[in-house]
Amino acid sequence: MNRHEGVSCDSCLKNNFRGRRYKCLICIDYDLCAACYETGATTNQHTTEHPMQCILSRSDFDLYYGGEALALEQPQAYTCPFCNRMGFTDTALMEHVTAEHADTTLAVVCPVCASLPGGEPNFVTDDFAGHLTLEHRTGPRDLISFLISFS
Repeated sequence: MNRHEGVSCDSCLKNNFRGRRYKCLICIDYDLCAACYETGATTNQHTTEHPMQCILSRSDFDLYYGGEALALEQPQAYTCPFCNRMGFTDTALMEHVTAEHADTTLAVVCPVCASLPGGEPNFVTDDFAGHLTLEHRTGPRDLISFLISFS
């Protein structure tokens, strides 16, 4: 797959575009192609201050990481939907959100769900820290480990 199938840019309206896709983590179902993102496309609701998650098409991902020895999990850099800091691994994002934004109740799009192949690109939650812990934590998922993670 070398296109973002079923996705259109909400600025230039290009469908099934190639290249990088940027998904707003504040606006529901708002995507930009790389060209519109780089020119700072906005709407009445979407501003350039909104955190965006970069999503690569499968072929762009393969091209970008081609020849590198990779783990089974595809490497991904996530953006914090609260403070717009970029470059987190899934584990680092969980630690950051738990430490810095645990009590934030702003409804946001989950960057992990949006980026995972077969994930829900428009999953919105107002308990992002809880969602990360329940849906995206790595390691043991038994009750004891879960309870320890909250202490």
